[in-house]
Amino acid sequence: MTTPDLEAQLKALETVIERSESFFMAGHLNPDGDTIGSMLALASVLKRLDKKVYLFSQDPVPANLAFLPHIKNVKIARLPKKKFDAAILLECSSPGRGGDIMGVLKRCGTVVNIDHHRTAEFYGDVNIVEPTASATAEIVYRLFYNMGVHITRREAICLYTGIVTDTGRFYFPATSPRTLEAASRLLETGFNFSRINDLLYATRSCISLKILGRALESMEITGAGKLAVMALRNSDFTAFGASPQHAESVINHGMMVPGVKAAVLFREDPDKINATFRSRGHIDVSAVAKAFGGGGHMHAAGCRLQEPFAAVRSKVLRLLLKRLKAENDRG
Repeated sequence: MTTPDLEAQLKALETVIERSESFFMAGHLNPDGDTIGSMLALASVLKRLDKKVYLFSQDPVPANLAFLPHIKNVKIARLPKKKFDAAILLECSSPGRGGDIMGVLKRCGTVVNIDHHRTAEFYGDVNIVEPTASATAEIVYRLFYNMGVHITRREAICLYTGIVTDTGRFYFPATSPRTLEAASRLLETGFNFSRINDLLYATRSCISLKILGRALESMEITGAGKLAVMALRNSDFTAFGASPQHAESVINHGMMVPGVKAAVLFREDPDKINATFRSRGHIDVSAVAKAFGGGGHMHAAGCRLQEPFAAVRSKVLRLLLKRLKAENDRG
């Protein structure tokens, strides 16, 4: 679903920015480069406009994003108690994806929803939802362009990080000429994009590599060779003193096996099971995720279930294999 009159919604956000003095901003649970990069870039521009901004994340920021400018301004699991003129939620397909923030949203005059997931709900007073955008950072860039904002080098680093991570280094199908144009304009600010790419894609902690090893050991190929299944249990994380952020990008390795059309990673947390999906071709994993209360894109999605590991694995695989067979039958 595409936002009716996207430009009108962007203009509405400009009006909210002009009339508001204080902002609460939040990204989704287990934040990634797009959520955090978009948040930091938008916060920087708002502060340059003499606005007050409170940045919130329910979960810790991944270690590989520690290089981002002003990253320490993000308050981790520290909800504010005051009122705000406006709230801006980034990449939260529903308010709950932002964590325990409903109490704060009730103290905000206007709620703005900026997202690029096709499963996004239209819960805001202003809804800027554009599924054809490669990343939320691409939408934020478009907002800045419309506003005539001069993007600083630090803001460009944040937006580039959002775009390059959510496009898988411009690999995923959502990458468009508009995406590459935005990246090109950001590069014109002169930041060292090679260093950013190195930090994001060629630097991994020893713990992260060990977690990857455990996931690869667990890999099974099923569905007539079209589905890769991996699992990370609590015991895997305990063995290495690891956290969920050490499993970032593990799912992508399942798609490297020849013939595989979809991959799923089951990650066990103390109180829930996370299922992360990837696919290629015409296989819509967002529909699978949505069936279990999650969401995402056609080729990248996820969900969380509070049931025993075996039960989650069984029911998710049943639906995923059913969809794979249906796609195969259609040729």
